[in-house]
Amino acid sequence: MKLPQFIQRRSNALILLLIYIFLSSILAYIHVINGGYFRLSYFLIILSTTFCLFLFVHILIKSRHHFGVFIGTLVLFLLLSEVSYLIYFGEVISEGVLASITETNTYEAFSMLKPVLFVTVPALIVTVGILFIYKKFITVKFRPLLPLTYYLAIAAIFLSAGTMVQNDTHEDYKLKSLILRKFYPAVLGNVVYLGVTSFSTDIYADTSEIEVFNDAVILPPQNINDNLVVLIMGESSLVSRYSAYGYPKPTTPLMAEIFNQNNGGCIINNSHSSASMTRDSIPMSLSFSIPESNDNLFNNKSIIEMAKYNNYKTYWLASYRQYIEGTANAKFGFIARKSDVLDFTDKDHDVNLSELLERYLKKDNAPKKFIFIHLRGSHQPYSDGYDEIDKQALPDAEDYDLTIHHTDRTVKAIYDVINKYSRNYSIIYTSDHGEIVNLGHGMSKGIDQFLIPFMFISKNNQFDCQFIESYRGSNGYLSGLMNKYILSNLLGYQIDQSILDKEKNNDRILLPGNQNVLFLDFLKLNK
Repeated sequence: MKLPQFIQRRSNALILLLIYIFLSSILAYIHVINGGYFRLSYFLIILSTTFCLFLFVHILIKSRHHFGVFIGTLVLFLLLSEVSYLIYFGEVISEGVLASITETNTYEAFSMLKPVLFVTVPALIVTVGILFIYKKFITVKFRPLLPLTYYLAIAAIFLSAGTMVQNDTHEDYKLKSLILRKFYPAVLGNVVYLGVTSFSTDIYADTSEIEVFNDAVILPPQNINDNLVVLIMGESSLVSRYSAYGYPKPTTPLMAEIFNQNNGGCIINNSHSSASMTRDSIPMSLSFSIPESNDNLFNNKSIIEMAKYNNYKTYWLASYRQYIEGTANAKFGFIARKSDVLDFTDKDHDVNLSELLERYLKKDNAPKKFIFIHLRGSHQPYSDGYDEIDKQALPDAEDYDLTIHHTDRTVKAIYDVINKYSRNYSIIYTSDHGEIVNLGHGMSKGIDQFLIPFMFISKNNQFDCQFIESYRGSNGYLSGLMNKYILSNLLGYQIDQSILDKEKNNDRILLPGNQNVLFLDFLKLNK
């Protein structure tokens, strides 16, 4: 080999290594900062594992074996998809987003096709371009022994250390995948976490009755005169788009009429959800699960089971777009499957849920009923969430506002059916979370994904507006974490006041990365 040629190859190899180090340092810095703080040791570990990944991609793409080239191209595409996600949403993929992928139904999966294409199509185009460059112009080859040894050694060290850490009772199976996500954020950690989560939903499959009540619940329950308690749960509903809360377009005239002070109703200001994703918020509304742990989901009776214990027949009625497929939608499906009746409308729009409700109220003479109604609401794509009637009512409104108007009609239709078949009832309308309009929810930043409506009406004078206000925290907000306690009271249960005071004045939310933070701290950071 001629010396100049040898030097040229060494120079090319050095340039490529410097490029890989530079790109790795950028990704490592983003991941470290995304965790909320910078630590040099953590940064260096992520930089080194990401750098090794770049080397593996290079080695595989330059391989003489087609299978190696295929794997290298796939890894490159996944890496670029993560970068594309970062650019599109302004943050790295969270654990909550990955878990939601494995716990969604078929419709919701297809409904997110548009943002998925916005992420994957650019990644695919760039992958093809890079593959062409590597095949035509890059001649440098690296040996895999050193990076592979280092890559595996780091994994062995941290996975071994992780076995000594005590974790949430029902989340032990995720511990090692969480460690990999922490120290291998580029491709490997996300792929492993996604795979482990996909094959671990069996913990939600048990439908046997839980015998233990939460410590906050005082027994025995009382017999309440209300023979019907209804919780209507909206989806992706941002309170600032409701005319009932001051929005200039008449998006919710019917709800404003129903939930007003003159007929025993309340339109509650300053309410927020406990999480920005359905899989987390609904369990924290209908069970004693909290942001710090899922243990109470498995160890304590849910609101569904508590209602049954106090002789309420329980119903879970939902849009077919919120269909529960086996252990899919697993986390809140674990609660839903405890209901006496689990049914879904077969029609496109939420307004038809009133027909499903009437079918059961008309034929079922059970003296006491607890009904949970889950709307499709304002979930993306917004164009699927309204009909021609909404377009005629608000001809100049954007799609998201039309979905709110459709929810208004839906709640009115449900309310009319309830009035037709009952004279003793309590109704709550709220939402699982809010929405960053035209972007979505389930992100680490953005206060709109937590700001929700809360409306209440009861024919029982014991449950008035002051009853709801008594659950407001010292920070001035009504948290979605209070839903379980409000429902407990409506169903005849008393709550230990000391536990309740501690909870309502510790107002925290769960972020998609499984961090829990005080709501006011998050609010201040995201104003």
